[in-house]
Order: sequence, then C-alpha cells, then structure tokens
Amino acid sequence: YALTWDELPARLATNMRVDILPSLVIEKYKAWFPGITPTDLFFQATTAARSWRGAVIEDELRAQAGTPAFAYQVDWPTPNEKRRAQHMTDIPLAFYNTDKEGAITGNSESAQKMAAIVSDAFIAFAKTGNPDCQALPHWAPYTMEKRETMVFNVPPRLENDPRGEERKLFEAVPYIQQGV
Repeated sequence: YALTWDELPARLATNMRVDILPSLVIEKYKAWFPGITPTDLFFQATTAARSWRGAVIEDELRAQAGTPAFAYQVDWPTPNEKRRAQHMTDIPLAFYNTDKEGAITGNSESAQKMAAIVSDAFIAFAKTGNPDCQALPHWAPYTMEKRETMVFNVPPRLENDPRGEERKLFEAVPYIQQGV
C-alpha cells in the first residue's frame, strides 16, 4: 500500500504518539530527504518518533552513567530496497541466517558479506563486552559529545550523530513508551 500526500498527515498523527504537528514533520523530512515518498516518510518518521527514540534515550542514559553503550544502525539495503534499516534487518545478519527461508536480507553475496561483518561484531561483543573486531573500523562507545554510531553497510563506518536532525526534532516532544 502506498500512501498519498493527502493521507499522510492523519496517518502520522495517529502513529507517532507524540505532541508534534504532522505538517512540521512532513516539512522537515521533505527538506532533509528530497524526493522522499509519503510512504517512506511515514515509516522513517514513525520509527524515529517511537522505537528508535527509545534506543537513543537508552544510549544517552548509559553514556551519562559512564556505562559503555555501543550504538548502531543498519543502512545496508535489503533486496527489496523499499526501505533501509527495516525493523529486524539485523537479526538474520547477526546470526548468519541470511540463507533461512523468509530472511528479509536474502542470501546474496552482499548479504553474506554484511552478515559476516555484523556477526563478527556481535560475537566480539558477546565474548568481551566490546564489539570491536577486525571486520570494523574502531567502534568507540557512545558519548553525549559525539554520539558515536556504527553504521552497518558495506563498508561499515563509525559516524557521529548520523541522524542528528531527526533526533533533535523528536527530543523536543514527550517520549511515550508503548506497552504491550
């Protein structure tokens, strides 16, 4: 299903669960991502307002407490390339499951290469509490000053505050953690 620009404001209003005008969100995302479709804007903004925001808050709290946190995002495009960083794209990558039926990643050479990178990082983290490994550039813990985030793609890279504009937009409104 593809959203239209006319449908988008109402869909955003009921799905962001925050006190922010959909018109402002649409204006900002159109400026940040020229050519974005209404459907892609919907998924990117609602993710930023809800689940991703919670992860950022957790990274911030850990950094403020002096507890190492290692933030990451997946920018590697899945085979359908409709949206990047779809929810759970990291699961088949982290556990070498790209060859499993229904894996969102598919099992292409690129998917296998990405799985090797992500899996090595997860294995290093499980063994040592630090995801640094040969497959990655140095992965510094998240700090409030730099907001270090590993961007999983081929090749992977460490970026400072890669979604900073989105973070700033949504940190200005109350965060509501949805229950189940």
